[in-house]
Parts: sequence; structure tokens; C-alpha cells
Amino acid sequence: MQLPQTPSTDKTGDLAVSLCQVAFEKRDCKFRRQDGRSDFGIDAEIEIVEKNSVTGRILKAQVKGQAETEWTDNGYVLVPVSITTYNLWKALPVPIVALLCNVKTESIYWSLPLARVPKRSADTVALRFEKDQSLEGSFELLMSFLRSWFDAFSQDNILLEVPYFHGVFTYLSELVGFGDPWAMLDEEYDTKCRLFYNHVIQLRLRLGLSCADLPSIDEWYIRSASTWHDTPHLFYGTFDEFFPYTRPYYEEAFGILRNRVANARSLFENQELRNFFAKLDGHIPTTFLDPRIDSQPFARQFDHRLEKRGLLKYRQATDPKKTPLR
Repeated sequence: MQLPQTPSTDKTGDLAVSLCQVAFEKRDCKFRRQDGRSDFGIDAEIEIVEKNSVTGRILKAQVKGQAETEWTDNGYVLVPVSITTYNLWKALPVPIVALLCNVKTESIYWSLPLARVPKRSADTVALRFEKDQSLEGSFELLMSFLRSWFDAFSQDNILLEVPYFHGVFTYLSELVGFGDPWAMLDEEYDTKCRLFYNHVIQLRLRLGLSCADLPSIDEWYIRSASTWHDTPHLFYGTFDEFFPYTRPYYEEAFGILRNRVANARSLFENQELRNFFAKLDGHIPTTFLDPRIDSQPFARQFDHRLEKRGLLKYRQATDPKKTPLR
């Protein structure tokens, strides 16, 4: 009687995920398998834990298992993944890490896949794993990369960008109907469009608003290219559709944020937003200074940092009535 067989690649892949789970859990991370989703480029969700407390800082991982790893003379190996998988990783609002596990030696190597840029029209992109970039030997380096990502793209950080992007919104508003529909936006305007659109999406998500009816930025550029038969930047003709379409989604999010800040308790953490909205209303902003402004240990520590690099020109005055000391 014949029975179903499991391919050896499945066995290697499953074992690789199990070994990665053990490795991360030994390092106090939460490792959650994404069962049934391997074909879509995500094998696991990992949450960073600090001092026995979960942090909500999530990353996604794809695990590549190998029975043997053939390193080049320069100490690296290339592993191809499909462009569709790469595009999925780009679309996810969390950091992605690729893990290569040699199931024979139980060694695990890591790579940041979005650091690789595929060639135009390529079907695959090659992930590069370095022999000296193992989980065992460079876990803290991986964590430092991830902390930088979370610091740069944390939800709270998006609120600090609101004043700047409101200026971009005003700037772009003045372009509607301004240019020849057949002409492309110059590089400055085009870059501002991209950044502003990403801000709108992130701000809406931060406030719990839906983005289901917002096309991706790539779809806007595809529309522009197919309409005007050129690709580098948006054309004014498409921009005149893009901005009016986007505007109400931005204004809804901006209005909700404004109301929430108005009803929130005044804190140092929200002083920039409160001052920004006060200026918009024609009021005099109020400053809530950080208590470190009067902290002598903070002053000495910062002076020491500059002094070590030979950059200290003025010692910080801890008495507000005194001028800085040379």
C-alpha cells in the first residue's frame, strides 16, 4: 500500500524554522510560526522582549533551510527569492529579516533583504548571507539594526513629522492646475509627492483610520506612465488627479489629530504639536521645557561627549541666568 510522501525539502525547511525558533527564544524573543504562509514569503513573526517585558516591536522573518551551505572563497552565499516575495516584503510596515539555517551544523545566518535592489525586469533577487554574520556571533548587531529601524519608523515618530508635512501639503496644494498636463513634475515636486503620500497613509494608520480606498503610490505612477507614455516622474495631468483624490483623506486625519491634541493633557512629549496647532490658530505657543534643561549631570555628560571628539566650544550653563562658559 502506497502512502503520501513528504519531500526532503519540506523536512529541511521545517527543521530550519524549528532551529530558528529555539535560537530566538533562547535570546528571550517571542517567535510565532506563520503556519501555512511560507509560500508567501513569511515564515515567522518575532517580537523583541526587553527586561522580560514584551515591547510590541514586531519583525517578520523568512527562513531558508539548507542541508549544506556552499560558501564562496569570499565567505558569502547568494540565495534567490522571487520578485513577488520581495515586493511583499517592501509592502509590509514592519522590518523584514531573512534567516539562512544550515540544519546539519545548526548554524543560522541573517540578512536584511530589502538592502538588496533587484535589477529592472528581473524575476528574482539574490539575498546575500555573510559567513561572519551568524546569529551566534552577531546577534547584537542585528538588534542594533532593528532598534534603528523602530526608532526611525515608530508610530510616535510619525506625529513629529506632522508640522513638516502640513507645509508640504500647503506647498503641493498650490500646484494643482498649475502645470502643463503633458509635462512631468521636476524632481523636487515628485519627491515631495512620494513622501507626502507615505505620510498620509502612516498618519491614518496611526489614528486607526482605513486606507483601503487609497491606491498604492506605485499604482499612481503606473497610471501616469500608461497615460503619458513616460516613467521617471508623475505628470502634471496625473498629479491633478492624485492630489485632489488624496486631499480629503489627509484632511480627515489632520482634523482628528488636531482634536485629540486639543483634548490631551499638556506634556513635554506633545508640546511640539500643541505649539504647531496654536500657531495655526493665531495663538502664542506655550513651551513646556524638558526638565533636563536644569540637570547638571545631563550637561556634564553631553559636554564630555563633545570633549572626547575635540568639538566642545561652550560648556553648558546649568543656571538659566548665566551665559555659556567657554
